[in-house]
Amino acid sequence: MSVDILRIYVLWDPKSAHGERVASLIATHFDGLGMERDGVSFRVPVRFRTEPWTGSGAPREIDLGIAKHNAIVLLHDEDMHESRDIWEPYVSELKESIAARGNDVYIPFGSPTRTPHLSCDRAGNIQYARRDLWQSLPSIDAKDNRLLLHLIWTIRNHLRSLSGEIRSEPLFVSHAKADGDDAAKSIVNFVNDPGHDVPLDTFYDAMELVPGEDFEARFEREISHGTLLALVSDTYDSRPWCVYELTTAKRKRRPIVVADLGRVRTSRTYPYGSNLPRIRVMPMPGDTSWIEPLLVQALSEGLRCDLCVTQAVQAATSANIFEVVAFPRPPELFDIIDASDSLPNCVVYPDPPLGRLETELLSKAISLTGKEIQLKTVGELS
Repeated sequence: MSVDILRIYVLWDPKSAHGERVASLIATHFDGLGMERDGVSFRVPVRFRTEPWTGSGAPREIDLGIAKHNAIVLLHDEDMHESRDIWEPYVSELKESIAARGNDVYIPFGSPTRTPHLSCDRAGNIQYARRDLWQSLPSIDAKDNRLLLHLIWTIRNHLRSLSGEIRSEPLFVSHAKADGDDAAKSIVNFVNDPGHDVPLDTFYDAMELVPGEDFEARFEREISHGTLLALVSDTYDSRPWCVYELTTAKRKRRPIVVADLGRVRTSRTYPYGSNLPRIRVMPMPGDTSWIEPLLVQALSEGLRCDLCVTQAVQAATSANIFEVVAFPRPPELFDIIDASDSLPNCVVYPDPPLGRLETELLSKAISLTGKEIQLKTVGELS
């Protein structure tokens, strides 16, 4: 039986309509985690635990061994509190299994009305995400995006810590000063507002650089372990430093999301700024409702890239291919020509396979390098 890299289990009380709605939200989001191609998108399995198959009592047990990593999401509320005699032993036992494995993460969300936490969590000083503090958010969509942001950030942070990564991953806000600075400032100010309770780390050059610093070296250092959020305004593609930042992120095979801020006309688009998720945003003065959905997309792309690379390496290893480079995106001409000297004989990328036209172009580029480089999807190796 194949083992998933990541599975998410959502726990909520069957009497809770709110819990059911949020569980469906989580399932829908992770069922298509970005970069859909030919109707195929990367998905993370989401399973529910809310009531037993038959009779009454606790939900059926979770087999943690089906996945290398599991994220257990608890949606606590008044209904779960009323049924705590059922949920207390179930969650307590589950947490013991999680602790024994060491690969999994428990992510509890507190009651929107601040109902007391489960006693097993109170005894262990377990922090719940404070949904009661989100009541001031302007809409249900805003609350949903905050929950997704918490969830994705926590999963990514957990996986990074298991890999030995101790540095935080910055969200590098790449923008043109001429017509993208207001949007960049809005994002940074939103994230750093005391009311924003997700511990994101942003890199915005005007606030991070110090006098006398080599900013090119600093940019490369931050981009090489960060996620690039490219705010592509009308002048973005004509700015050398914007092009440098985007190119550096591509060379490092980092997660990249393009936020399309275009208003009037772009004289010439940067030819290597494609093959990326692109999100249309229309910031208006005083409006911040567009920011958190964009942050959710940026972190989701980061998680997708993390999982796709891990999946590719595992597939290659299972196929006894050990000299391999894993791409988080389908390969393109830029990847082959720019890195031809360092590419091994096998490049693995996410399914589905590239179409005929792209494959023909890449084959021509590979032949010009004088190397024999195979392009394989994870599915082809599996």
